[in-house]
Amino acid sequence: FGGFVSYEPLSDSDREWLGRAAGWLSAFAIGWAILALLVFAVDQAVVLEAATTRIRSWTAAAGGVSGIVTALLGSSSLTPAKPAGADQTKLSAKISNIILAVAGPVFVAVLIVALSIGLDRLLLGDSLVNLLLAPTALSISDWLGLVGGLIASGVVAIVASFYVNINRFSLHALYRNRLIRGYLGASRQDRMPDLFTGLDSHDNPRMWKLWPPKSGGKADVNCLFHVINITLNLVSTKRLAWQERKAESFTVTPKHCGSANLGFRPSKDYGDSLTVTVKDQQGVALGTAMAISGAAASPNMGYASSPSLSILLTFFNVRLGWWLGNPGEAGNKHKAYRREGPRFSALPLLFEALGQTTDDSPYVYLSDGGHFENLGLYEMVRRRCRFIVVIDAGCDAKFAFDDLGNAVRKIFIDLGIRITFEGLDKLHNRPDPDIIKAAGKKGVPYHALGTIHYVAADGKAGAQPGCRDGCVLYIKPAYHGTNEAAGIRSYAMTSKTFPHETTLDQFFTESQFESYRSLGLDMTRQILANHHVLRHLHDFLHPAPG
Repeated sequence: FGGFVSYEPLSDSDREWLGRAAGWLSAFAIGWAILALLVFAVDQAVVLEAATTRIRSWTAAAGGVSGIVTALLGSSSLTPAKPAGADQTKLSAKISNIILAVAGPVFVAVLIVALSIGLDRLLLGDSLVNLLLAPTALSISDWLGLVGGLIASGVVAIVASFYVNINRFSLHALYRNRLIRGYLGASRQDRMPDLFTGLDSHDNPRMWKLWPPKSGGKADVNCLFHVINITLNLVSTKRLAWQERKAESFTVTPKHCGSANLGFRPSKDYGDSLTVTVKDQQGVALGTAMAISGAAASPNMGYASSPSLSILLTFFNVRLGWWLGNPGEAGNKHKAYRREGPRFSALPLLFEALGQTTDDSPYVYLSDGGHFENLGLYEMVRRRCRFIVVIDAGCDAKFAFDDLGNAVRKIFIDLGIRITFEGLDKLHNRPDPDIIKAAGKKGVPYHALGTIHYVAADGKAGAQPGCRDGCVLYIKPAYHGTNEAAGIRSYAMTSKTFPHETTLDQFFTESQFESYRSLGLDMTRQILANHHVLRHLHDFLHPAPG
């Protein structure tokens, strides 16, 4: 057919359609063949009497080992999240990525075989293959067992999908409650916590309440405006230019929630305003937004997403992310943007497991803001802030500046604004004596200054009144071993990765916490003693007229 119509005006589109259709058909056929092989052939091999013990042992071992390997390698530094960079060229990284790519599917295959064997024994009392190969046909009771099992599993899935909240049936609430108690609760004086849990519901206000009330018909513009950065996952994005990032920026503020690409909804209406009748309790809560912003462990993680990890984390319900309504037009369906989460849980859970999250469905999957841009610089530049303080507290002991480079690239690609820095080459963690000597009395700096070229992007200052370039004060924690206090030096000697210890350590000791606090105070004093920093700070606080 392709040959006969090759001279037709629309033959290119015909052949493209046929090619895509053939590709999908082939993929489905191969997938179905593999699934049938696991369910029938491998199932039968495992239950053969002659090799039962050995094959069962191998199968169980393969499943357990592959699951453990996937979990360990997925969170290991041996498998860098970013597809580019020097770390990915190392032999250890290449080998680890190959093992991770194989271990995940092996775990899923073993899981399918185990479920197949278990269901056969539960419904039929024997292997389905044995019954099909038997001289006599399947009995009525066998057919009833198969059909009954299918109906029962379907009913359970449907009922559970309607009554089990996909957001609440996860580790998110456990994580959120501890963040609320550890941070929001610690900032409130008049608390009445539960005597057993230590939680107080008043510790978690709604986001819209953070905006100050109007005074004389005008809001107090001198108050801080809280912007929480979150990642909207697009692991199954159709935008070819976004195949590396697999995500877009999403923000929650006291006024609006959403993204520049999709649109925004008022915070008072967004996320949990449809079923809640008490007006003061409507809208997304601060604790929920904060926990989503820190949801580092989730099946879909933006540019760090992995097919093997997605399946494993979903299966074990290691899900700190959150499903909320689409802030765009798609969220109007069933008023999804006003709901706490999806009304039907099965499909979203499947999308998480298979990495099929998009931004064109009624609900979107949100996770850690660092899965898109870890510094929060992107949204501040998009708002044209003139003076931005960035504290890069990522685990970057070698000072590769991954998070900063990622932010600068995306800001220029998406917003057309360049940011240039001076002094990045002077930043060092645990510097050599030669570097300390070359720094002289000023010492090795903890910061660098950057220029945000707003004028070049938005037009000349004369054409755009008030348009001027911005400034970034970039702060990078480091241990220099020169002027730090005794407590800091003592702890730094016992922890060679300080102050870039892994975030997997969620339980800080007293000495650990105090060492970070003291180092931050010493760094701030040194930075504020720099006359360049003071000049930019003065220009920001006391702008020139006009």
